[in-house]
Amino acid sequence: ICCMGFDEGPADAQTSTDVVVEVAARAFALEVNSSFSVVGGSGMEKADWNELLLPFVGPEVWRAEVSDPRKAAIFVQGWAEEFFGDGKRAMRMGVKTPVLIRKTDAGVIFKFKPVGTSGDEDFDSLTEGGLEFVAEAPVGQAPRLRARRCAYGWKVVAKENSEKALLDKFAKDWSEVGL
Repeated sequence: ICCMGFDEGPADAQTSTDVVVEVAARAFALEVNSSFSVVGGSGMEKADWNELLLPFVGPEVWRAEVSDPRKAAIFVQGWAEEFFGDGKRAMRMGVKTPVLIRKTDAGVIFKFKPVGTSGDEDFDSLTEGGLEFVAEAPVGQAPRLRARRCAYGWKVVAKENSEKALLDKFAKDWSEVGL
C-alpha cells in the first residue's frame, strides 16, 4: 500500500493516519494481493473500502454489469462446460494451458493444470493459477459479473496468454448474448 503523507505533495492529496489504518486493515481482511495507492484527504473516512479494494483481490481482470446475476452465473457455467468441460481441449480456444473447471453457486472456477500432466489431477490441489467468474448482486451496487485470478501458488508466474485467450473468447461470446 502506498499512501501520500502529510508532509508530501499538495494538501488535497495528503492521506490521514486514520484512513491509512482503515485501508490497511481492510486490505489484510480481504486478502488483497496486488499493489495499490491511496491518495486524497477529505471524505475518504466515509469511503466503502470493501468495494474500492475488491478489484485488487485476485486481482480482478474483467467486470461487466448484468441485469440478472443468476442468469449470468448460469450462462458462464454453461459456457465453461461447452468449451472447456470434460473431453474438451482448451487449445482449440487458443488457451495453451490445459484447464479443469468447477461450477460454483455464483459462477465457475477455471484452474490451470501443469502442461504435460495426465488427466488425474485433483482440482483442489492445483496451484498453477486460474480464473474465477463470480456473478453477484451486492447491496447498494449494480449486479455484476467479475473474473478474478485465483489459485496461484507461491512463485507461480501468471498465465497471462492463457488468461487473455480465455477472457477474449468469453468477452466475445458474452457480448453476443447481451445479458
